[in-house]
Amino acid sequence: MKLVFTPNPKYIHKVLVVAYEAGLLDRLGLERSVPFDTDTTIWNYNPLGKVPCLVLDDGRSLFGGLIICEYLDSLSVTGTQVFPSGVGRWSALHQAMLGEGMFDATTNMRVEGWRSSKEQHTDYMLRERRKIINCLNEMNKEIPQLENTEFHIGHICVAGGLSYLDLRNPIQEHAMADGDAEFDWRSERAALSDWYDSVQQRPSIAHKVAL
Repeated sequence: MKLVFTPNPKYIHKVLVVAYEAGLLDRLGLERSVPFDTDTTIWNYNPLGKVPCLVLDDGRSLFGGLIICEYLDSLSVTGTQVFPSGVGRWSALHQAMLGEGMFDATTNMRVEGWRSSKEQHTDYMLRERRKIINCLNEMNKEIPQLENTEFHIGHICVAGGLSYLDLRNPIQEHAMADGDAEFDWRSERAALSDWYDSVQQRPSIAHKVAL
């Protein structure tokens, strides 16, 4: 199998976390591809031109981070699976989508911000900003649940969304509201901040891939 993705040691890549938990890292070939670069290779594998993309041994591709994660989880050789079954599955997926949604909103706000100030759609950017804030507040409320359940895909996606916001902070960059220039997601979210610092000690999350 080959994973086509954009590696960054400061960002928690959920697919690699799942591969680690499943004991499959040594079965993954890795190819770096930046989707917005003119020489990107991602179009060779994914008609949507998005990373990550998993190329299977038979040449078929899986794309969409959560789909790739669930596929790798289904192949686990460690006895650990991060997609729960039964009732717990829905809470895990709910939290996974919080992380995924915040990641998408952060990306959307950044990409729109690449336009010149005259061309930017302010209402759109403010809507994405609101999504980021809403997700952070909801995550903070759900920390007791995250702390009291076995490690699952929700933990991975929430940690990934937070690490991306640490890496790319469009709220601070574009400062569209009072206080945005000093925006720090940790401010007034002590529970979320403490949980994030703690979960980064897990070996699968702390692991960094060098290309």
